[in-house]
Amino acid sequence: MHGPEWLSNPIFSSVLLSIGILFLWMALRTEKDYRRHQHDAVHSGIEISIIGKMVVDTSKGWLFFTLFIGGMALGAHFLSEYTFHLYDTTSIDSITHGLSAMGITAIVLNFSITRKRRYYFPISIGAAWIGFIIWEVYEWISLGIHGPMGFIQTDPIDMFVDLWVDTLGCLAVCFLYKEFTD
Repeated sequence: MHGPEWLSNPIFSSVLLSIGILFLWMALRTEKDYRRHQHDAVHSGIEISIIGKMVVDTSKGWLFFTLFIGGMALGAHFLSEYTFHLYDTTSIDSITHGLSAMGITAIVLNFSITRKRRYYFPISIGAAWIGFIIWEVYEWISLGIHGPMGFIQTDPIDMFVDLWVDTLGCLAVCFLYKEFTD
């Protein structure tokens, strides 16, 4: 077994999944005014400025949806890897990869990146790809250190499938963002 023993308890994962569902319910219950795109002239969103520069410019509904995706991604990952011990070369790993990419994409879409909305989606997908690359480098380094007897398993086909699923997850969140904020 790898990781702390308390992660193998399914209660922690179940709580994360339940909190994620609560945030989905809250996102769907937000008033229509809170669902407008960040750069509309009239909106009641969440804005955070640091030194006069807008850093976060999001709607309450999208923030709740981001928390939903994050809770589901963490809960599913902990449940599959630490409770059921389903590791890197299974179909479950592809699902958790997709959820993680969706979470990164949703987080990036909360930030005030640029005034031109057309750049939001490529930047958020690029951030998820960077996260994917960092994770895969970590896996290959760990595989080199621990060898095939370690808890990480990977191969080139698995990496290709994971990148494909990550990309589909990113695109799904971009489409959801467009529908949620328009």
